[in-house]
Amino acid sequence: MSQMIDGHRYVIPSDALGLLRAGQIDKRLFDIGLLEPNGDLRLLISYGKNSASVARSAATAGGARVTRDLPAVTTLAARANLTERISLWSSLTKGETLRPGIRKVWLDGKRKVSLDVSVPQIGAPTAWQAGYDGAGVKVAILDTGIDQTHPDVAGQIAATQNFTTTATVDDEVGHGTHVASIIAGTGAASGGRYKGVAPGAKLLIGKVCETEFCDDSAILAGMAWAAANAPVINMSLGGFDTPEIDPLEQAVQDLTAQYDTLFVIAAGNDGGKGTVGSPSTADDALSVGAVDDEDQLAGFSSRGPRAGDHALKPDITAPGVDIVAAKAANGFIGDPAPVDGYVSLSGTSMATPHVAGAAAILTQEHPAWSSKLRKNTLMGSAKPTEGVNAFDQGAGRVDVAREITQTVTVDEGSLSFGLQQWPHGDDLPVTRTVTYRNSGDKAAEISLPPPAAPFAVADTHLTVPAGGTASTTVTANTNNAAIPDGAIGGYLTATGSGGIQVQTPLGVDKEVESYDVSIAFTNRDGTPNSDHYMALFNLDAFEAFDVFGAEPVAKLRLPKGRYGAFAWINNGETDTSMVVASELVVDKAMTIAADARKAKPVRVTPPQSGAGTLLAAVNGDWSGDDFGVSASLVSLTFDSVYAGRINEVSSPLFVGSVNGSFADPGADETYRNSPYTVDLAYFSPGRMFAGLVRAPRLKDLAILRTTFAAEATGAEGAKANMAQYTENSGGWMTFVPFDLPFRRTEYVNTEAPWMGDFMQQLPAVGDEFPEWLSEQTSGRTALRAGRTYPQAWNGAVFGPNVTQPPWEGFWVTRQQDHIIAYVPMFGDGAGHPGGSSADEESIALYRGNTKLGEGTDYDVPPGTATYRLEAASTRSAPHTLSTSVTGVWTFRSGHVDGAAFRRLPVSTVRFSPRLDARNTAPGGCRFEIPVTVERQPGSSAGPVRSLRVEVSFDDGKTWRPASLRGSGDHRVAAVQHPRGAAFASLRAASTDTKGNTVTETVIRAYALRR
Repeated sequence: MSQMIDGHRYVIPSDALGLLRAGQIDKRLFDIGLLEPNGDLRLLISYGKNSASVARSAATAGGARVTRDLPAVTTLAARANLTERISLWSSLTKGETLRPGIRKVWLDGKRKVSLDVSVPQIGAPTAWQAGYDGAGVKVAILDTGIDQTHPDVAGQIAATQNFTTTATVDDEVGHGTHVASIIAGTGAASGGRYKGVAPGAKLLIGKVCETEFCDDSAILAGMAWAAANAPVINMSLGGFDTPEIDPLEQAVQDLTAQYDTLFVIAAGNDGGKGTVGSPSTADDALSVGAVDDEDQLAGFSSRGPRAGDHALKPDITAPGVDIVAAKAANGFIGDPAPVDGYVSLSGTSMATPHVAGAAAILTQEHPAWSSKLRKNTLMGSAKPTEGVNAFDQGAGRVDVAREITQTVTVDEGSLSFGLQQWPHGDDLPVTRTVTYRNSGDKAAEISLPPPAAPFAVADTHLTVPAGGTASTTVTANTNNAAIPDGAIGGYLTATGSGGIQVQTPLGVDKEVESYDVSIAFTNRDGTPNSDHYMALFNLDAFEAFDVFGAEPVAKLRLPKGRYGAFAWINNGETDTSMVVASELVVDKAMTIAADARKAKPVRVTPPQSGAGTLLAAVNGDWSGDDFGVSASLVSLTFDSVYAGRINEVSSPLFVGSVNGSFADPGADETYRNSPYTVDLAYFSPGRMFAGLVRAPRLKDLAILRTTFAAEATGAEGAKANMAQYTENSGGWMTFVPFDLPFRRTEYVNTEAPWMGDFMQQLPAVGDEFPEWLSEQTSGRTALRAGRTYPQAWNGAVFGPNVTQPPWEGFWVTRQQDHIIAYVPMFGDGAGHPGGSSADEESIALYRGNTKLGEGTDYDVPPGTATYRLEAASTRSAPHTLSTSVTGVWTFRSGHVDGAAFRRLPVSTVRFSPRLDARNTAPGGCRFEIPVTVERQPGSSAGPVRSLRVEVSFDDGKTWRPASLRGSGDHRVAAVQHPRGAAFASLRAASTDTKGNTVTETVIRAYALRR
């Protein structure tokens, strides 16, 4: 069974549902986007008592290692080979339960690194002048490693440790080096301009991330090492949070208690309500959001409440937008900075080291303070941004200048009052104690002005004795109709003589209108069902709710609104029914019937006898302006698939579909080199199918006569077709591999347009997946039943192509004053845009003679001007052709009104020589090459005014003109192939009637037979 929610596709086997319901396995285990296709399936195993024999048994499947200082967690690795993964699953489970001694299985997940820096903004220079720069303090950084050769960190590194499978701690991403220089960089390479927050601190570098993603097991090991050796730990990484306490959150709690270290962790870059990432969500972690250079909350900064208990997170913010810091020599992320050796990055990852540096300064000043007191001081001295909810910013922007003088803090850091259920007429006040601690040598007299409703403080004045505490209470009372529903954040501000000002964030989640909803699951025979999975998602304000319970009736709480919903109802191992509500309204307490009796058989049969089924899928897709949800029931046979409706309501956001893919399995049943494929797709807009039976005849189908040429040495091909109901819809593609060159017949039905995708790849070796080499795609094309369409793929010349853009915003477009510039550099001679593996790639945009930067996205001035786009790509073996492709385009562009994308007047030149199946032409003869100048669809590019073509037979050392005949956009170039030459290279230059130009060069455009 398959579902896609918010960009994550989950493929869940039916025998895993019971374990999911019991909370014994991690749902991420079935998120195929998180699983490495060519690597290990890595797991974290939590064991109960007397589990040594279980650990050994599980280790036989994948090789276990126990992470240091966390003996209750074991890491397992299993290769991508399906047999070994089944063996591993069997070693962990017994039927539908975990084997005795195993408490829970987690995916050894990947945490995405975030990004950004600004030292004067947070007052660090004031601390330096007072003598506090972090001297004598060690800060551990768990990240992508470090470039130890960068001048800014010379002499700053006290120790390194590598927890990855890479050979060294060298930073091959650039993230860890950037973070390190924000904390303790000396600014040596910039004359002190880009000095870090605490340049006197020393760094412990723990490499836990090999790329932009990091294994949980490596992070856990790094955390244990760092906690034992440093009072401050920076973790600019994070992942999706759940209501449960995951292994990384637990490690924060355990290690803080054991070593009294302070974990400073990025809140995440997901924006929106309830998106704060783990492990910053741990109680003891200092969770850091991001602001810009004007202390305004960054749009990407993750916000609270925390999942599960609705507590306040993040705890604090810091600058995190366009922060310039050290660039790793081998790193690849970030935008070039004005000074060599530096890059600009944005994210809560860059905000976090600001706070870690501030923590180092505070630790230098007060080395005996506990991590809790340091955390509370950082929060209490922060500066909230006016008008920003405390659930979004915590205590506010870190203030180093104030922290070094702060002697009064709050033991609780922040006060969370949890969730108050709707309706609120019977809400009872909730009271929390707030304790002020005075670390100074004089009593502190503090005033407590009443905070904004719904909060109230019991005392308006407290005397906090020197070295002592004083307490009062704060009450949240949501029994007030004048107070709007939702997550309400506020502040209790204590002020006093001597500049005392302590901000304590307050938060209560006053539940929006919500109702108790029961879901009754019924088998196809009318009996209650206890083997199911269901998901519901709000169609207006996207929130998703999972139902894993094993009981026939599940109960949950849903906010009022419109929902889409689907359920998978298993009938033992016999069959599965997918029932769907394309839309249902929750506006009262209600019961939803997920009834398999409403599901009817889905049976799709191809016209060829003996065809094997590669894919049988029933799908539901919801597409809104800001979200998309896809759910699929997937099988290798239609014999066990049923589909139906939960209700009869139709929604314009919904399309139901059925996919079937078939081919000749061959004698070895591998389907390789099948002489035909059949792809069938049927659609039901508005509502799900109530069953479907289809058996098309050959005359009912469109026929694609496909040929595939060979290009790369030792490569194989794989081709798939996908029906697209709308221009932006997705679907299933089933790739069937074959030797190259190859011919086959492909049959498709004609209910919707189809697009094709061809891949050239190196065959799999052993347990590895095939290695991708190149790819070409066709645009969405409507076909007619009974018609035959010839298609040629992978034929030279491979070069730039801006036809058939897949979505709005591609290929070279402008939206208002933002230009997206991406040109597919390896389209084939038949006109399919394409890409390729490459040794080096570059793309740059100029406005006049001013270089605006490199990459695919540019902010540009509004005035109309001439632009120049330059792109280049080189590739080597096993590729044999188009080893160097370059293109230069000039065009005029100005401001675009509104939010629409405007395609810019860019054209490409396509060469389509008649070559054999191995992309070679005869040598020693005159040869004609069709040449087509193709304008980007929807652009204002004009017809061809001039065209020049040149040919080279020595890889571009010398060029000679080709004669041209014809007119307009379609010409024929004639060249003379010399005897003995191995390759022909081509160069073209064209100007259209509006003055836009293109120049392209393709080295080794095609091969010559000697």
